[in-house]
Amino acid sequence: MARKFIALSEQVITDINNGVRQQGEKMTSLRTFASQHKVSMSTAIRTYEELQDKGFLVAQAKSGFYICKPSYTSNHIDFAQFNSEIKPPKRIDDNASLTLNTMLSTAQVTPEFMPTQRLTKFVKQAFDSPQLHHFHYPNAKGLTALKDSIENHFKQKGLAIKSEQLVVTSGCIQAVMAALKAVTVAGDCVVVSSPCYQGLLQLLGALGLNVIEIPSTPEGLDLAELERVVKELPVSACLITANHQNPTGHNLSITQKKWLAQFASDNQLVIIEDDVFGELSHNHTMPLPIKAWDKDGYVIWCSSVSKTLAPGLQVGWCEAGRYKNQVSRVLQAFHGIPNPCLQLAVSRFIETGHYQRHLRELNRVLASQCHAYRDYLKLHLPSTCKISSPRGGMALWLKLPNIDCEQLVVYMATLGVEIRPGSAFTSRDLYQDHLRINCGWPLAQVRPWLDKLCDYVLHN
Repeated sequence: MARKFIALSEQVITDINNGVRQQGEKMTSLRTFASQHKVSMSTAIRTYEELQDKGFLVAQAKSGFYICKPSYTSNHIDFAQFNSEIKPPKRIDDNASLTLNTMLSTAQVTPEFMPTQRLTKFVKQAFDSPQLHHFHYPNAKGLTALKDSIENHFKQKGLAIKSEQLVVTSGCIQAVMAALKAVTVAGDCVVVSSPCYQGLLQLLGALGLNVIEIPSTPEGLDLAELERVVKELPVSACLITANHQNPTGHNLSITQKKWLAQFASDNQLVIIEDDVFGELSHNHTMPLPIKAWDKDGYVIWCSSVSKTLAPGLQVGWCEAGRYKNQVSRVLQAFHGIPNPCLQLAVSRFIETGHYQRHLRELNRVLASQCHAYRDYLKLHLPSTCKISSPRGGMALWLKLPNIDCEQLVVYMATLGVEIRPGSAFTSRDLYQDHLRINCGWPLAQVRPWLDKLCDYVLHN
């Protein structure tokens, strides 16, 4: 009976695949589902969570649950398996010429998909505000109006956070840096998933921290290996992306998120959650972060508008739980608080509803872009190549068997184009035949370079 929810979820999936339940159809409430199938509420909840984990159900705040058909298939990615051990971050020499085009290498959306004119209007209004002069130093606690706007925005998405617990930062990476400095010292060990975003590995190296990579799985992380590592090795913190992980684009399951929040509490272990891509969900429903299940304040949740609105604004935040005071002191010492006028502009953009409307359109565009890139690459690359099918974000993770992707990087640089090799996303000797591609620009603009990339793979 303990696995009853598995049988129920498989029954619902069968109904969806056979057309009995339709895409976009609203599911019955949890209470009704439990009554119909004569099961407990806990079993009904586990059933719905299983359906969400498999991509067949999405939750919409204040509305309910809706049927969907997932485009994501975990078989599109090969997950490296290994025994975790302490490693210094690999030195990553960024020798790329400043003249190289970064459309395919930097995880960024083209400005033409952003609400530039409307956002500029809000920025100008903020700088003209008599209450906030841009020559004043920002308040170390951040602008109250911005924190209130962030609280209300995420409350509508089902994430309950309190504005007084938020710390405003100059972007997500600044929030992660402050969190790391608040809970570690040079020489400490930090757990990350494998592969891991290159920028986070660079940050760990700059802070003199060692890395322990944990293998990824189709469900998220190898939790058994994580548990072993925490028991046997001196772990000071975990640095995890639970939603639309960069570079693979896959998510941790709800079950894993719950487990991690409880595991952190049981072991008094800090989890720093980089959720900068969390709102860029291709099914228009933001998956909840680990923070949603954090009861004791051991999860430091970090995000920003850098990927969703404009990287140049440098406005981010973190909900630092029990570490709020330590994080605030770090930011104050390093002047890590953004300009108050920019905080006010972002606050007004959110509270007027423009941000949510922009996100709906942006996610529709990014979903279409990622599908277009995948289809194009599948058509032009050998059938042995594997391409991820992300649920959100703007990155594709490619496996190109028998191709030395670092040599491919050199070749593309001769054409004036920068790309990211898989080896940049690990501290180990892994992913040499992998590549990350950014899908944030219209396919037509990068097609000539993708043609060259595909030709290289076909003839080498």
